[in-house]
Amino acid sequence: MKAKTTPMNDAELLAAMRQGRAEQAFTQLYRQLPDVMTLVRTHGGSRAEARDLFQDALVIIHEKAQDASFRFAGSLAAYLYGICRNLWLAELRAKGRAGKHMDALVPQPDNDPPTTDYEPLTQLAERAFAALGEKCRELLTRFYLHNEPLAAIAQAFGYAGEGAAKTRKYKCLEQARERYRAMLSH
Repeated sequence: MKAKTTPMNDAELLAAMRQGRAEQAFTQLYRQLPDVMTLVRTHGGSRAEARDLFQDALVIIHEKAQDASFRFAGSLAAYLYGICRNLWLAELRAKGRAGKHMDALVPQPDNDPPTTDYEPLTQLAERAFAALGEKCRELLTRFYLHNEPLAAIAQAFGYAGEGAAKTRKYKCLEQARERYRAMLSH
């Protein structure tokens, strides 16, 4: 019989991740998986895609938790859900299926007219992508533009397996995001 554990608050969850007890934190955060499953399945995804997306979001939170200056407003569960929502929207965009799901996934401010001039931001994103190393560009292109499975990417790049390819994809995306943010701030 498993011992019942007391739920941790958000500060305790972050502390657990920082102290090498991420499994305890993840066990509690996994209570959010049904909500993410509903989100993804409602917007054209499968249970497997929802699980993968959830895993990606946990990796992102774990990485951010390692930064002692990391702060967020609201609850960690809501933050996790927001990451999942944004990752799923990015996945739909990459697959060219975002159109009918955009309104539900991207809240528009009521008072502001929707912005239609994204050209400068797109150019910055393209420059950030171009600044990545060749392997990162190729990996991201294969995954997002050619919809190549991670297993095939792992084999093509000589990675140990699908998990290694997934980790590398995440790291490449983070590099691109960091470069994009740096370009935005200049």
